Amino acid sequence: MFKEQGLILAALLGLSAFFSMAETSITTLWPWKVRELAEKESDNEGVFKMLRSDVTRFLTTILIGTTVVNIAATALVTEAATAAFGEAGVSAATGVMTVAILLLTEITPKSIAVHNATEVARFVVRPVAWLSLILYPVGRVVTYLSMGMLKLLGLKGRSEPYVTEDELKLMLRGAELSGAIEEEEQDMIENVLEIKDTHVREVMTPLVDVVAIDASATLVDFHTLWVTHQYSRVPVFEQRIDNIVGIAYAMDLLDYVQKGELLESSIVGDMAHKPAYFVPDSMSVWNLLREFRIRKVHMAVVLNEYGGTIGIVTLEDVVEEIVGEIFDENDSKEEIQKKTGYIVMRAEGIYDVDANTSIDQLSEDLNIKMPEGHQYETVSGFVCEAFGYIPRTGETIKLILERGNEDEDSNYNGTESDRADQNEKNQTFKLEILAGNARKVSAVRFERISDDVEIDTNEVTRLVPKIMTRKWKSNGGADRNNHDDISFMEGRDEDEDDSNNFVMAEREDSHDVSNKQ
Repeated sequence: MFKEQGLILAALLGLSAFFSMAETSITTLWPWKVRELAEKESDNEGVFKMLRSDVTRFLTTILIGTTVVNIAATALVTEAATAAFGEAGVSAATGVMTVAILLLTEITPKSIAVHNATEVARFVVRPVAWLSLILYPVGRVVTYLSMGMLKLLGLKGRSEPYVTEDELKLMLRGAELSGAIEEEEQDMIENVLEIKDTHVREVMTPLVDVVAIDASATLVDFHTLWVTHQYSRVPVFEQRIDNIVGIAYAMDLLDYVQKGELLESSIVGDMAHKPAYFVPDSMSVWNLLREFRIRKVHMAVVLNEYGGTIGIVTLEDVVEEIVGEIFDENDSKEEIQKKTGYIVMRAEGIYDVDANTSIDQLSEDLNIKMPEGHQYETVSGFVCEAFGYIPRTGETIKLILERGNEDEDSNYNGTESDRADQNEKNQTFKLEILAGNARKVSAVRFERISDDVEIDTNEVTRLVPKIMTRKWKSNGGADRNNHDDISFMEGRDEDEDDSNNFVMAEREDSHDVSNKQ
């Protein structure tokens, strides 16, 4: 009698373990893996095709099977224990079955399924599919009841699993940590995922940095320009640089040379490819890449919402959003710095920053938080907003910025005892303009002021809106517009650019904290 009950119990526990493995393997499999297994099936009615089309049917069958066999096993043991030990057998059966179910039908089989999801799924999916046909009426009733419960709760059931972008990024991070892919590969794939949310204005070359040529210039001038900059494509404008009418290809110069035509008598406007391709600055980089492929062009002119030219964008700019900055042997150090920006640590807490450096890079390296919804992309824009105007070389300002690892609390109105804690969330910087002119800022020094130094609120010459977690309140009602009293440097040409006078000291002890150099 006990032998037969033992065999039945072993069979029930085995079935329970089977269902546990089936449930875990199916829920662990990523949807793209299920799709791959389904595509490999030659039969149109393959089990993985069934799983992909209706995973709820499989899970319902598994749960019904698990519930039935566990109840049956528990009832069998309880009956045998009661017959042998009386009422005390109920407690004994409960303890034994709890341990047995946990170890034999839950923890062990599910651990196996987690580490071998694909292999286990290949083994269990077909039997579960057959069983789902047998239990189809019961399964449909249970499914309808569960769907009704979901509707009552305001939820929607999904018949097909999917992978979200966050889940895919999580997979990539796991693959990188396990060594399956390199960190650079992970970055490239994530860049591809984010490229649809990147706009042309974020990757373009602004008009002030565009190298262009007048349509009335001769090909000798174009050749000279090419020798200087080595650009294969140059925008062609008429009268004003913001009136771009076409693109001149350096390769076309070879045709004129081979034909023996005089470069002095030919003008750029005649060889330019017209019209130029125009795109809005709000266009996504993904759509731009698609248009480049369709139109077979490598350069576009970027327009703002009013139709004004604000820059150019090239295929290389788009590719760099995926693979990172691309340089060749003709790129000088100055051109590389101008393109990528830099942050150089001169001493502890003192950073020399190129104004072209992205604001995200500045936030990361200096551990500061930028306000949400800010309209600037570079350090130059940040500095101009901080001053409230375009500062000149030598001007300084003190700012209180929120640390990057702290939560923003713009409504802070704490007591004096709370202000000490608030100071830990902020840090004070002294900004000094190292290079620039009346039109732009070229280089800035960020000097972190120690928390031990007491800062007179009158010395804080300007506060950046929304960067502060609270505004300083001076007892004397200090004037926050002290920058108006700063006199400009006299006897100086307004358009003179002294950015070239700023030279980074190439010291061996200088620590470059920018990972873009």
